Amino acid sequence: MAEICADQRLDADATEVWRRFLRAAYLQRAETHDEPVYHKYQEAWANQFERVFKLLRLPGDPNAASLHLKTCLAAAPAFDDALSAIRALEAHYPIAVLSNADNDFLHDCLDRNGLKFDIVVSSEDAGSIKPHPDIFRFLARKMKVPIGRILYVGDNPIPDVLGPGRAGMKVAWVNRTGMRKPRKVPYPDIRVKSLSELVRILIPTGD
Repeated sequence: MAEICADQRLDADATEVWRRFLRAAYLQRAETHDEPVYHKYQEAWANQFERVFKLLRLPGDPNAASLHLKTCLAAAPAFDDALSAIRALEAHYPIAVLSNADNDFLHDCLDRNGLKFDIVVSSEDAGSIKPHPDIFRFLARKMKVPIGRILYVGDNPIPDVLGPGRAGMKVAWVNRTGMRKPRKVPYPDIRVKSLSELVRILIPTGD
């Protein structure tokens, strides 16, 4: 957000822009509702920035801000334990990735980080977004695995714990920051602080 404010010469507090942007995301994607509406991220973010700039009375360009954010996320580094965890687990299980990201920047991010999966599913592929059950059912069909035999691993309580659990998947919550579980979110089957900890649970002793 600081980069966006600097690039567009906006006289604004980047922290406040970020706070308003998150609030706009909540209102638009309504991830706590039963029927979250699918939008491509670049479109959704442009709408969110438009709302933020209007509320803060800033002469910003929402489309340029959305593109900047998309470019940043495509270049984001993976967590340090991601690659080793994937390599360890893929020797024992089929591995897939399911993301609310769109295809272009999702695949760019995976490629930049050298992350390979048997199956990659985006919200754009499924035409649905987490936490809606349809996106998890779409993944199960792609994997050709009964949905109840899939362990979904994620770090965000609403889309990554409530969503897959409601769809019938087992759930592992990677809670790296010690976040408190939201009241309406059910307890996950597994709770860990890192992917390395999850590997120790999922790989049989001695392998």
